[in-house]
Amino acid sequence: MKLSSLIILFAAAEQSHAWTGRPVSSNVITSNVSGGIKRHQTKKVAFSGPLSIRGGTSLEMTPASSLVTTLVPRIGILTSTLLYFSPFTTVRQASTSGSLNDLNPVPLAIMAVSSLCWLVYGLSVRDPFVTLSNVPGSIASIWYVVTVLPLLKEEQLQTTQNIVVGLSALTINLWTWLALTNKSLEQVSSALGLFASGLFIVLSGSPLSTIKTVLSTKNSKSILTQLTFAQITNTALWSAYGLAIKDKFVYGPNMTGLGFGLIQLALKLVFPSK
Repeated sequence: MKLSSLIILFAAAEQSHAWTGRPVSSNVITSNVSGGIKRHQTKKVAFSGPLSIRGGTSLEMTPASSLVTTLVPRIGILTSTLLYFSPFTTVRQASTSGSLNDLNPVPLAIMAVSSLCWLVYGLSVRDPFVTLSNVPGSIASIWYVVTVLPLLKEEQLQTTQNIVVGLSALTINLWTWLALTNKSLEQVSSALGLFASGLFIVLSGSPLSTIKTVLSTKNSKSILTQLTFAQITNTALWSAYGLAIKDKFVYGPNMTGLGFGLIQLALKLVFPSK
């Protein structure tokens, strides 16, 4: 990820006023009758006061909460990008050497679908922070899977293929069902958020799929150090943002992911990589 790309992401977040909860101006149509003729006039009205947050609640914007809802998610875009790109060096080394070594492909397979689901959820609720934080990850995670698949063999290959195809099938069917049924936008967003949250929880815990090997060998090499630290930092920031805007689909899975990240860190400390 080049510095210029990150600057573009931050600039886009700065300029966007589309996310729910930000004070905006809106066009209001008023009508009056003059000389028996009904005339319509459009006026631009700026909303003020408590901000309407997803879920129907309101939040008075104090300086502290304003900081959490503006600065924290901007940093979150950076940490999300670092999280998604943390396996990049390891995957590139595996591709160059033609061997996975201790690289666990399961998190990469889940990441490919999870990042796309979060991207779609961010678009559905028109939240630029959630959306932009998943654009680089969606691209990078697809590259990971494409790069790693030729290096897999037998059971590992079959498991990874089953994960990618299975989760993709669930995602496509969900999107199709939501598009063809008479659901409100709020119901669609809730369904997308619930599904993305579930995938993120699975993704956050997926590095622990090798926990049996870690305990038996007393070696945590299969748990990527960069991914662990990126996960802890990223989930802590997004948990704070989710609590500030009262979006359970943001703070719920991220708090769970923070817990999984701390477990991974504990394993890294107790059983150092050899």
